[in-house]
Amino acid sequence: MKKWPWNKILVWVGWLLLVVGVTPGAYILLRLGAPHHQKPLSVPVSLKRGEFTSPYFTPGSSGDYQVELNWDGIPARQTDVELDWKIEADNGSVIQHGAYSGIMRGANNAKLGQYRPTAGQRQRIALEIHQDVEGTSANAKLEAGPPEAALDVSNALPFAAHWEAYVAGPGAILLLVLLILGAIRRKKSAAAS
Repeated sequence: MKKWPWNKILVWVGWLLLVVGVTPGAYILLRLGAPHHQKPLSVPVSLKRGEFTSPYFTPGSSGDYQVELNWDGIPARQTDVELDWKIEADNGSVIQHGAYSGIMRGANNAKLGQYRPTAGQRQRIALEIHQDVEGTSANAKLEAGPPEAALDVSNALPFAAHWEAYVAGPGAILLLVLLILGAIRRKKSAAAS
């Protein structure tokens, strides 16, 4: 009668559980958590009167993207922001354009608008700032990316952590037990001979 290779089968089951358990978390961290996925454009900008053109960037997906200005700190007083913006493709065509006019009261960002890019197409953002923006230009950044991309990652991570605990955990424990039993068996067979 043929004897089943239980040790090898259990090792394969342990590795399978470990790989299947770790895969969702690894995907979330590598794909969704990657900075280029969240914000393919994040560039310093001076909020002085005049024109500014960002470097070219390539969107990673074709879902909605948000264009916004962010800066460190909160303005000490009400700050007026007036500008026109447009998204240009690398062939010169305008993908989207808009205007922003608002008074910042205790905020450190301005959502300029939203658009739907073509994935893989190089594009850039051009701003025409109508007046100096007081108290915000020290560390201002022009950013474009999926709205609340970081929220997507933070919502998915608890699921991935539970999945890892319930699937990869038993796989890791099984492999550890097999490793310890194998070491004990080798020690006994070395002592016997």
